[in-house]
Amino acid sequence: MFKHSLTAAALAIALATPAFAQTPGQAPGAKSGTEKFVQKQQATDWRGSKLIGATVYGSDNASIGEINDVLIGNDGAIRAAVISVGGFLGVSEKSVAVPFDALKITGKPDSSSIQKITASYSKDELKAAPNFAYADTVGSQTTGSGLSSPPRPATPPSSGMQK
Repeated sequence: MFKHSLTAAALAIALATPAFAQTPGQAPGAKSGTEKFVQKQQATDWRGSKLIGATVYGSDNASIGEINDVLIGNDGAIRAAVISVGGFLGVSEKSVAVPFDALKITGKPDSSSIQKITASYSKDELKAAPNFAYADTVGSQTTGSGLSSPPRPATPPSSGMQK
């Protein structure tokens, strides 16, 4: 739950970034008092807390997975949505990252809630897609708790002499 809250907070900050852009004709670095902050969610803004955990549907209207995370670039733009696909209750599921602009998000009328998220992928296409690897796990092949044990010191070769 903490991971979802932290991701949602990071997403909210990234979504707010465009609001800090300089207005035309304004001197670089100069900002008026109200332009320093986002004061209201726009109708086209999506809250991270609403995206994380949302079900994604394929073009055939079948559920293809759930958004577990979003990737935000240094420029503040959302690059991809990480969707968990396959499996049952977390067993045998995998993560696939799809470009964020490949998702169509529709909201409920007169609400900030998401009505539906659709993608042009089928469940089979996502199952066949390559697994997504987070930067901190790239190249590591761990199993179990995810905690690695420190390397053991090498044992010096025995000389065959008894002490």
